[in-house]
Amino acid sequence: MAQSLAIGTDSRFNDLMQGSYKKVFNLAYRLSGDRSDAEDLTQEAFYRAYRGFEAYEGDRPFENWIFRIVTRLFLDLKRARSRRVQAMSYDAPLRPDGRDDTVHFETADDRPGPEDELMGGVLSEELEASLNKLTEEQRRLIWLADVEGVSYNEIAEMLDAPVGTVRSRLHRAHKQLRSVFESIKAKPAGTPCMGC
Repeated sequence: MAQSLAIGTDSRFNDLMQGSYKKVFNLAYRLSGDRSDAEDLTQEAFYRAYRGFEAYEGDRPFENWIFRIVTRLFLDLKRARSRRVQAMSYDAPLRPDGRDDTVHFETADDRPGPEDELMGGVLSEELEASLNKLTEEQRRLIWLADVEGVSYNEIAEMLDAPVGTVRSRLHRAHKQLRSVFESIKAKPAGTPCMGC
């Protein structure tokens, strides 16, 4: 009996995972901006969701639950990376055996990948530059609400914030996006766009 219950749970989880995998990956990619990180975040999110699936009561959409997991994993990743630095001493003497005592720590790779360039072909240069000038939180809110179509209530649940706060932040994000977009569009053609 317990085994057939477990098989039913596995089957239900697999169905939910297959139905939401693309959206979860897209969210992870938009948050991280890196395909490899997005793959890792997606895999870890589904792993954690599977481990905690018995606690999932089905009282809210599965996608909201998994989006919340991805968002928290991304924030954890970001915090961990913000503590990493690369340190080298230029004052340290060279060792006679050719080895150096330089300490290297991994740093985040902020270079745009091919997916970013592809997205650049879909979005106008001005819109992409405008989005890049927003804060990470503003981009995330716009992505969730406008691209993924997640409701304010669901976003509030994912971010552990009141619905009013989500509405206010999203309103400010849209206002900022409009302002930046209009200032970029107002530049005469051929004018270099510094910082875009």
